[in-house]
Amino acid sequence: MSPLHKVVIFTGLMVMAVSAHAGLNKWVDEHGQVHYGDRVPQQYMKKERSVLNEQGVVVKKVEKKKTEEELSSERKELEVQAQLNRQKMIEQRRKSLRDRVLLDSYTQERDILIQRDARVDAVDSQLTLTESIIKDQEKKLANVKKRILDIEKTKHEVPENLHKEVIAVGRQLETHYQYVENKNNERQQIIDKFDDDIERFRELMEEKEKRKNKNK
Repeated sequence: MSPLHKVVIFTGLMVMAVSAHAGLNKWVDEHGQVHYGDRVPQQYMKKERSVLNEQGVVVKKVEKKKTEEELSSERKELEVQAQLNRQKMIEQRRKSLRDRVLLDSYTQERDILIQRDARVDAVDSQLTLTESIIKDQEKKLANVKKRILDIEKTKHEVPENLHKEVIAVGRQLETHYQYVENKNNERQQIIDKFDDDIERFRELMEEKEKRKNKNK
């Protein structure tokens, strides 16, 4: 141990002995040296320090004063955490509501399957009708294009209404193609949702059965 460290320790012990009945503050300076005293120098008031009792035991720790940046960052973290807590609460309520609806709406798994199939069949009917319309329009578009091609071969001018018809039918087809894509997505979403409902319904029924057996 260096002579300087011995002096620092000795000084600290002397201060503690003299102020044993008054209580002490303990702080560390910018060089990492520990100091004790009844009063903390002004330049260290904003830094972390400890308060000791008559036995030299730390009874209180004073945190260093936070900068405005640290306070701002802390506030943002609290806001983020509060938002996460709100989202978690909303999700928990949503799950509780879903469980209640499942138990109130169905008495057995077969009931869920019947409703799922009915929803899927309704979408399939819409898809079948739209696909039939698409076939007719594709055939119509092909015929119009063939007429245009035949006229062009004869070196005659193609009527403007034929070009307009090609554009109109093409747009209708694009609309129906998009409709079919959306309906297929909807169909898959229905299946996925009911699959989740079936899985959760099984869990709820198992829990219900366990509680029933436990109360016997």
